[in-house]
Amino acid sequence: MRLTAGKHGILRALNAARAACLCCCLLLAGVSGACVNLSPEYVAPSVPGGMPAAYKEAGGRQDLQPGVALPGRWWAIFEDPVLDDLMRRANGANQTLAASAAALRGAAAAADLARSALFPVFSGQASAPRSGGENMRAGGRYSGGPQASWEISFWNALPAYEAAGAEAEAAAADFAAARLLMQSDLALLYVQARTLDSRRELYESTIEAYKRAVALTDSQFRGGMVTRMDLEQARAQLADAQAQLAALERERAELEHGIAVLCGQSPSSFNLSRAPQAERIPVLPRELPSALLRRRPDIVAAERRVAAANEKIGVARGAWFPTFSLSADLLWQAAEWQAAALYTWTLGPGGALNLFQGGRSLAENEAAAAAYDAEAAQYRGTVLQAIKEAEDAFSALRYLEREAAARTEAARAARVALGIALSQYRGGMTTYLQVVSVQTTALSNESSVMEVRGRRLAATINLIKALGGGFDAGELRRLLP
Repeated sequence: MRLTAGKHGILRALNAARAACLCCCLLLAGVSGACVNLSPEYVAPSVPGGMPAAYKEAGGRQDLQPGVALPGRWWAIFEDPVLDDLMRRANGANQTLAASAAALRGAAAAADLARSALFPVFSGQASAPRSGGENMRAGGRYSGGPQASWEISFWNALPAYEAAGAEAEAAAADFAAARLLMQSDLALLYVQARTLDSRRELYESTIEAYKRAVALTDSQFRGGMVTRMDLEQARAQLADAQAQLAALERERAELEHGIAVLCGQSPSSFNLSRAPQAERIPVLPRELPSALLRRRPDIVAAERRVAAANEKIGVARGAWFPTFSLSADLLWQAAEWQAAALYTWTLGPGGALNLFQGGRSLAENEAAAAAYDAEAAQYRGTVLQAIKEAEDAFSALRYLEREAAARTEAARAARVALGIALSQYRGGMTTYLQVVSVQTTALSNESSVMEVRGRRLAATINLIKALGGGFDAGELRRLLP
């Protein structure tokens, strides 16, 4: 095989390749400094009526301070090691959170893809086919060389990149919102389970007392001291308490199954041991309502989507401007029967401008403006909903505190009344029907105290969720892959 090339031909080919690369670099530097973003100047949409100066339902508290946030591990304020362990497991194994993390990686990759459109493309090609036939000696041809191209549509490439970056940040905020939702759901299920554990203990001890009452009443009935009605009343009261305990156990099992799923585990292999509910209601640090704009991940996500829609207006406007391109190719060719290799090269700019598209550009501009208005409205609605959720949580804590005090007093009075009724019954001064009535009231009030405490704990969790769970908009870059 004879493959030779002249010295001067090779030098000319290399010089042409250097010139092509130099032109690409110079044009890249010049255009990068001249990139024009056609998007409107971005300003976050205003909230109807502005952000309130204070929460109406906070009960006149004066501890609302700017810049005071919850800790990132907000559930630590409950000082419960079992809850800490469940949160650790859920943060690492929850499948909904894993799907949100995958969506975040996809959005980050889309931003990288949009950024790649700002740079030229370099490639190379090579081939070495052989051919032959009847009465024809087989031979080979060889070719190869570098290629470079760059489509310089800087009118819309820059806003497209900015839009993709804003959407990636929105995806990061979506991930934070999904994480907070999962964590708050887990904490709520856990608090409800512990409330049921305390109520189950109450009903179990009450059932034992009712069993002793049935035995005593049966003995008195046999001795002719009470009527059969008294005995059946005692038995009915016992059976009703046992039925309520079974209902509590069913509800507790369902809560345990929900906790297992949130932790990424099969309910069949998950077990949550019993423990009483927390006695202490944590006090939260409070911020001004305006802090929601940075603390609520759903608000941050909505705002980032408004910014992305604003940049897409610039992308649509770019359709009115020309697109430039620059290409450079160097092709080297040789064959076994040639005495010397051949080379060809091309280098030059190009341009294109849409002259008529039947109103397509106008429609794209109108669609981009409408999409921006929709995202802005969605943002305002998200802010108003966030304020509502915070006010709801504040009002729940405020009025549940009053209800808890009243329920506690009612339970105390019922215990005193029950002691008096039992003494009177043993002394033959009243019927067992009166005892049953007082016992039912006492059990109901004791159970209500535990229910209200559970609702206060749940309201605390809802307030944490409403205030953002320790999130801050500055975390977005850290969350991006």
